[in-house]
Amino acid sequence: MDYICSRCGCRSFHYNRSRMRMECDSCGTPVYDQQHDQQLMQYDRTYSQAMDHLAAGNWEQAINLLRPLMNQYPTEKKLYLAALRAATRDFSDIGMENTANRAIASETWRKLKRLNVMTGEMLRYSRRRYDKHREELGKQRTTILTWIFAAAACSLLAGMFLCAECYLLSMLCAAGLVGCLYKAVCFQPVTVLKKLMNTAPDYQDDPFT
Repeated sequence: MDYICSRCGCRSFHYNRSRMRMECDSCGTPVYDQQHDQQLMQYDRTYSQAMDHLAAGNWEQAINLLRPLMNQYPTEKKLYLAALRAATRDFSDIGMENTANRAIASETWRKLKRLNVMTGEMLRYSRRRYDKHREELGKQRTTILTWIFAAAACSLLAGMFLCAECYLLSMLCAAGLVGCLYKAVCFQPVTVLKKLMNTAPDYQDDPFT
């Protein structure tokens, strides 16, 4: 190496695995790598800029700045937390209709769980997502029941008109019966019922899948 120890003037160095740095063979003084220092400075500048965009609500810009950092520093927890916050619009977007942001949120959530990071804010958001999902299932159940009741009414009317020998009206009611049942089946009532019967999930699990 072309380095000279600033403390003792020694020109020989070795790599200390336990400290993950180059050190002077004579006195153990660490050698600072200018290129590495510049990388750290660039990291700090990019992260600071991403935080500014996050504070301003520029979610997409924050994500675009954080993505390369996550690839360079795959165990840096604060990067995943910031990306998750940006993807969920500071944990305010419960519906997550944006599929790209939902994919990023799912990826960062799984990474944070793997890194044993689960904040109270994340758990509260997960619960709100679950509650909203249950609410939507409840609305689907109400719609299904409405179509089933409509089908029952059409069936009753069809029988009454048939007894009264009003065949045209009976056929129209029969067609209405078929249409109502079709609408009810389109909402997948069995699947909705199974989901409603499921117990509350582990809020640490990925809430975006």
